[in-house]
Amino acid sequence: MKNRLFWGLIATLMLLVGISTGASAAGEPDRAGFTAADSEYYMTDELFFWYQPGLVFEIIDYEIPADLQPLVTFTIKDPGGRPLDIDGILTPGEVGPRFYISYIPVGEEQRVNYNVGSRGPTADSGGVYTTIEMGTYTYKYGNALPADYETDATHTIAGAARRDLRDFGLDRYSSNDWVDFVPSGASEPMPRDVVQTATCNRCHDPLAMHGGRYQEVTLCEQCHNPGMYSEEYDLSYSFDVMIHRVHANLEPQLGDIEYPAPLNDCSTCHTGGIPTADMPLVANPNPAEACNANGLSMTEIFWGDSGIEVHINSADGKLFAAASAPGSAETGQWVKDGMVFVLVDSATGEVIQEVPVDNTVLGCATNPPGTYRGTAGAQWDHYTSRPSREVCGSCHANIDFENGVGHFPQTNDDMCATCHVPFTGTEYDASVTGAHTVEYKSKQLPGVLLEFVSVVDTGPQMRPTVTFNVSDKFGPVNPNTMGRLRFSLSGPNDDFDFYVQEDALGKARAAGTSWTYTFTTKLPADASGSFTVGAEGRTPETLETAGPETISHNDQMQNPTLAFAVTDDEADARRLVVDDAKCENCHTNLSLHGENRHNADTYCQTCHMPGATDADVRLEGTDESIHFKYMIHKLHMGAELENGYVVYGYRSSVHDFSHVEFPGDLRNCESCHDGDTYEIPLPAGVLPTNSPSTPITLMPPITASCLSCHDSYDAAAHADANTSANLGESCSTCHGEGKTYSVERVHAR
Repeated sequence: MKNRLFWGLIATLMLLVGISTGASAAGEPDRAGFTAADSEYYMTDELFFWYQPGLVFEIIDYEIPADLQPLVTFTIKDPGGRPLDIDGILTPGEVGPRFYISYIPVGEEQRVNYNVGSRGPTADSGGVYTTIEMGTYTYKYGNALPADYETDATHTIAGAARRDLRDFGLDRYSSNDWVDFVPSGASEPMPRDVVQTATCNRCHDPLAMHGGRYQEVTLCEQCHNPGMYSEEYDLSYSFDVMIHRVHANLEPQLGDIEYPAPLNDCSTCHTGGIPTADMPLVANPNPAEACNANGLSMTEIFWGDSGIEVHINSADGKLFAAASAPGSAETGQWVKDGMVFVLVDSATGEVIQEVPVDNTVLGCATNPPGTYRGTAGAQWDHYTSRPSREVCGSCHANIDFENGVGHFPQTNDDMCATCHVPFTGTEYDASVTGAHTVEYKSKQLPGVLLEFVSVVDTGPQMRPTVTFNVSDKFGPVNPNTMGRLRFSLSGPNDDFDFYVQEDALGKARAAGTSWTYTFTTKLPADASGSFTVGAEGRTPETLETAGPETISHNDQMQNPTLAFAVTDDEADARRLVVDDAKCENCHTNLSLHGENRHNADTYCQTCHMPGATDADVRLEGTDESIHFKYMIHKLHMGAELENGYVVYGYRSSVHDFSHVEFPGDLRNCESCHDGDTYEIPLPAGVLPTNSPSTPITLMPPITASCLSCHDSYDAAAHADANTSANLGESCSTCHGEGKTYSVERVHAR
C-alpha cells in the first residue's frame, strides 16, 4: 500500500513539473517491448519512464551445490533493459517469481517434479532471495534434491515471474524462462518438446493460465505431468491428457468448449514438417501442390541423420540426395502422386525410413487449408508412436479399457503400439495416423481445381461468359461430370448489393482445352465499376477404409473468384479486409454450408452482402443481419454480447452463437483483419448494413462495424448521436487513425 501511494505521488509530480524523460518528443514514441496494439504505448513519456511497465525475467546461471538445494541466478528488467527492484520499492510493482525443478528419468519421456504438495506437483517453497544488485538476484531453493537423484537425467529449472502494476492503473506482467541441463554433463539434455507454445498461440493469443502467470508449455508441464492426478474427478491432469480432454469438451471443470477445427486433425497442435529422432525423413509440404493440370508437384525433402542417401521409390532407385550431415534439398516440378522417398544408411544400405509424397490441388487457387502452422516441436511426432490408454481415452471417452467396452480389455499400455503403429500408408486403419485421417485431406481424393481464364460480355444488361479450366491432381477434368458446379455474379466491388448464383452443371461448353459458361442472368442496367464472378463445386467420391466400410465424401473446390470490369477501364477487385490464412490459424479448414464455401478472402462476402438477412428462412422473431462483417464480429464476440446473436440457416436451422467463447483476445483486430483494414474512415462506396433486429435498423458502415460487437443501447445511442442525416457519420473525428480514441488505441491490450 505504501509503495503504491509513493509511486502514485511521484507520477503525479512528474506530470505537474513536466520533466522530460528523453523519450521522443515527436513522431513514434519510444516504447520498448510495446506496440500500438498495447495500451502502454499510449502512456505519456513521464508515466512510461517512471512506471517502466512490462517484465522480462531471465535465468542467467544455475548450480546444484553440495547441499543439493539448487541455486539460481536471474535478472528482472523492463522490456527496455532497465533493472527492476524485486520488492517494488526502488521501482514500482513487486515482482514475484516462482521456481520449479523437474527431471525426466533416464529411459523415460515425461517430466517428474521434485516438489509435490497436497494437490500434486508444485513450485519450490521456503527458498531465500539474495540481491546481487538491483535487477539481479539469486534464489536458493528451500527443498533439497534427493541424495540419490539421477545426475545423468535431463533436468529443467524453470521460473514464472509476475509483476503487478494494477494499483497504478496498469496490468499484471508475466514472463517465463527455463534452462535444461544434465547435472553430470554426460550428455546433451533432451527435454520434452512435443508441442510448442507458438502453436498454441495461433488461437490463444497468448496462452496465459492461472492469472496469466504461466505462458509457456514448458512451465505448464512442471506441474501438469503424470504426477498430477485429481482424486475428486478420478482424472489425470498430465498436460498431454488434460489438453486432449479440454479440446474434446470433456473436461468437467470447464464449461462447454466448441473446438473450431476437426478434432481428429492431430497436426493442428502437433504441427510437423521437420525431422525428428523417430522420423528422420520428412517432406514439406506434404501433400504438395500439383497446380498445372499435369499431375506433378514440387516439395522439399529434409533429413535429420548423417551419412545417408535418399533414393526415389526404392532403396536402389534413382539417387535424389547423399549427405554426410543433416540437411534438405528441393525437388523439381516432377513429383508424382504417391512417389516414395527412401532414406538409406550409406554405410550399410539399410533402409531407415520411407516417406510417400501425396499431391493435392488445395492451395492452388486460394489459401491452402490444413497446413502446418506454428512451430514444430523436436518431438512433434510422438503422438503417432506413444499410444496409451490415458491419452487416447482423453478424447475417446466412450471406451472403458479395463472392462473391454468399445475396445479389447487392456490393463496396461504394453500392447497399445502393437496394433496402433504410427503409419502404414493405409487410411482409416488401426494405425495412429490412419485412424485419424481427416476426410478432406484423404490422399484418395483427386481434388477439384477451377481456374478462371477470362470473362467477356461484361457491360450493363449483358450476359457474361466465363472461360475456365477444371483439373484435379492428375490432370484436366470435364466439369460436366462433377456433382455440383455453380457460378455467381456479385457487384459492384466497392460493396456488393447484387448477387445471383446459377447452376452450371451439364451446361459448360468446350472451348479448346478450356470450358465456357454463359449466364442466363443479365448484369443490372445500372451496373458500374467492377463486378466479381465466383465458383463453387464438388465431386462425389467414395473413400475406402481398411475394413469393409466405405465413406461417402464430397470433394470440394476452394471457391476461386475473379474481378472483371463493367464500366471501369481495368478490373478493380473488392478490397481485402480479412485474411483467410488467419481464419485457418484456428479453423484449419474454414468450411461452411455443406462444405461448399471456404474462401473468406473474397467469396463469403459475395453472398453475405450488407443488405442480407435471414428473412427467407426465419420462422419466428425479427430478421437478423447476416452481413459478413457484422455476422463475423457477432459470432466471435458470442458470450460477450449483451443481446446475443441468433440466426436461422439452411432449412430454418437455428444457430445461437450467444455462448461462444473466443479463444484469443477480442481486442486484437489483427487476429482476423488483413493489416490495418479495421481502421477508419472506410473507403468510399461502402454500404450500410440492414439490421432489422437492432435499434438502428439501417446502420451506416462504421456504425455497423462497431455495434456488431458493442451492442448495448448506450453504444447505439452514441453512434446515432454522432451521425448526421445530411452529412453522415462523424466517427473519424475521434476514432480516426492517429486520433486520441482511434480504433487501434481503444482496442489496445
